[in-house]
Amino acid sequence: MKIVSIGEITIDRYLRQNLSFVGGISLNFAVNAKRSGADHVSLVSCVGDGPDGAWVLETLAREEVNGSHVAVLEGKTAECAVEVYDNADRVFPVGGYRANVLSHLHLTDAIKAFISQHDVLVTLYDGSEPESLTNQLLLLPADKSKRVVDFGDWSAGIRKEITKETFNNIDLAFVSANEAMVAELLQIGGNVDCLMVVTLGAAGSVALTADGVMAQSAVQVDSPVDSTGCGDAFQAAFTVNYFRDGDIAASLYKGAVQAAQVLKHYGAFDQRPI
Repeated sequence: MKIVSIGEITIDRYLRQNLSFVGGISLNFAVNAKRSGADHVSLVSCVGDGPDGAWVLETLAREEVNGSHVAVLEGKTAECAVEVYDNADRVFPVGGYRANVLSHLHLTDAIKAFISQHDVLVTLYDGSEPESLTNQLLLLPADKSKRVVDFGDWSAGIRKEITKETFNNIDLAFVSANEAMVAELLQIGGNVDCLMVVTLGAAGSVALTADGVMAQSAVQVDSPVDSTGCGDAFQAAFTVNYFRDGDIAASLYKGAVQAAQVLKHYGAFDQRPI
């Protein structure tokens, strides 16, 4: 299985711990997909031309993720401020995200050709504008590739601008929400062609199908440290196992196990900080 993750690389700045880690939704997904048994994983994104960018590329090489289409651009790698508390909860302070060179990520014809060589395309929802990364990917000609989109946090309500047609153009959709929203989300997930999986934090996860709700509890961790990247790890493990075996229940469990590993340390995957 060849997977390509398209979108975000950041340097995560932990304010309370005074530590920095390589991170970003798309990079976290790629690393965890490789660790979950994907044969070949690529990342499409960009980094700055300073030490942080070099650190990212070294990390990808160590994790055996293909970074040949991670462009090195003049400027700074994207940064994200993180505050992690003693109970492992984390928040992203307002104004703490700086896209920097990431704002210049565009899908050229060469990148589109590279993406089309993969079995699974994974990206994150980044807005409804016609030129958004998600919409560019959805406009690519239909082929054998499976399409996966992380639609982010819907705890505040369903994103009304995302239509049924959007879901029918992809194969697997991930949404972060709360238990109170599951019934409402089932009205979408049970009536579209794609599989919708909802992550519920400490409450576990559910897959929403035409047959109803399939639930998986979270795997408990003694003395959790940091919840940053748990969702990315869950999505990666679920995606690899689901497209390999087609077993939703087993994939939910594998996702929960992978997410639990992230809780045990600072950083979205175990790595040496600076």
